[in-house]
Amino acid sequence: MFQIEHLTFQYALAEEKILKDLSFEIKEGTITLLIGPSGSGKSTLLRHLKKELMPRGKRQGDIYYRGRRLQEWDAKTSVSEIGYLFQDPAKQMVMDTVWHEIAFGMENLGMSYKKMRRTVAELVNYFNLQKLYRVPCAQLSGGEKQMVNLASLAAMQPKVLILDEPTAQLDPVGRKDFLFMLEKLHREFQMTIIIAAHDLEDLMEKADQCIFMEHGRIREIGTPEQVIQKIWEKRNDAGDLFPEMIRLSEKFCKKPEFSMSVIREAMKKMSYETILPKKENEYGAPVICIQHLYAGYGRDKILMDLSVDVREKEFFTVLGANGSGKTTWMRCITGRLKYNGKIRMKRRFAYLPQDPTILFVKDRLLDDLCEGSAEKEKYLDELIDLCDLREQLDQHPYDLSGGQQQMAALIKVLLREPGILLLDEPTKGMDRSHKLRFGELLRGLCDGGMAILCVTHDMEFAAAFSDRVGMLFDGKLEAADQPENFFTDGYFYTTTTAKVTRGMEQQAILPENVRRI
Repeated sequence: MFQIEHLTFQYALAEEKILKDLSFEIKEGTITLLIGPSGSGKSTLLRHLKKELMPRGKRQGDIYYRGRRLQEWDAKTSVSEIGYLFQDPAKQMVMDTVWHEIAFGMENLGMSYKKMRRTVAELVNYFNLQKLYRVPCAQLSGGEKQMVNLASLAAMQPKVLILDEPTAQLDPVGRKDFLFMLEKLHREFQMTIIIAAHDLEDLMEKADQCIFMEHGRIREIGTPEQVIQKIWEKRNDAGDLFPEMIRLSEKFCKKPEFSMSVIREAMKKMSYETILPKKENEYGAPVICIQHLYAGYGRDKILMDLSVDVREKEFFTVLGANGSGKTTWMRCITGRLKYNGKIRMKRRFAYLPQDPTILFVKDRLLDDLCEGSAEKEKYLDELIDLCDLREQLDQHPYDLSGGQQQMAALIKVLLREPGILLLDEPTKGMDRSHKLRFGELLRGLCDGGMAILCVTHDMEFAAAFSDRVGMLFDGKLEAADQPENFFTDGYFYTTTTAKVTRGMEQQAILPENVRRI
């Protein structure tokens, strides 16, 4: 389906090549999984596979699609045969309602109204979108938006689907629903699927081919089992590259395992102990005080009688389904949505939004970070090293990977020296090593007196770095507790390690909490 030969690429403002002599093949009807650290070139490579999205810069090498150079195909073929799904669901939508969004691509291809209506009807039923058919797109949750985006692409009857971190902003249930539909499209229509992801646990068993990228090069290629095994054997830093399940299997199995039941049985045959992390924070007085908060859109109430305090030196994380009101809550706190009730912020606060690109205003990352911070040069220099962005300073902020954009945006908000930090889905697009770096930086800020309120779908991140975790449900905050209690009691909104060890004599919430005896 695709043949890539000696592809090399360098962004216009960058000093280093982001893709370096890539050669590989993607066969028709297969699922290819693209993995690797943040900034390894995955998104840049995916954009090269759809000519309308090819980035600007210096390019060498050839890309063939169905035997012809990709650039030689006409626009209609490229648009209809190659579908591309972005990480951020909202950025893909262009119409006002769900049914208009699904019909948009077909209308542009000149499909007759009668055939278009028939196709929309089929897709709405196929994707189980009947209740959302006439709903404004702005009112959809992240999971609903991504499902509508997938339906919109399916309407074009593509031969190829390219997906860049498509589940990064989905809750665990929404993620499973999305991947189920993706697998169904592949199985029933033999679509070729190319997907880049950091959260691999639900994808490894489905993929036919796995490509591991690092520093712009392909380091390993083969089946997922072959690639993970090679990394396992060769790399000392393999733990920073693997998802939670494989890191747990490393302690009890002879080879990487993708099945929770296999790991569970292996653990039952061995002796192990759980080690709970020591958290010695002495929290200060409440600095975020929320009492009887009510908010919503029109007649629809999203938050109802929500009350919570977050204290100085505390890292408080909120989980919840897409559409449960987490971002609505953040909009209330930051003054962007009217509400009833009381919100008191007793320190200066800074907000890291779900879309970090809205914070960037310059064409060069260094210029963006330096804007208004000349007197904080030493602190900025420290943050650049802590966030591992020294080599990206000459790049355009939009050319960074998703994880690098999050890090850069964090630097911008920290330069305001806030006492309270508000985070909305801060780890999307990050590999595990960047998450660890990010989390350790945040923990250091907490130890220094900052209060952090974070909303996320990242269970492992919440378990590793939070002091308290709660769930937003029915407009209220439920079950706020320490991570070891919250995740041990959970069924769906919990970590893989907690699922594996559920009901066993010793339960744990992270692989790092488990040690063989």
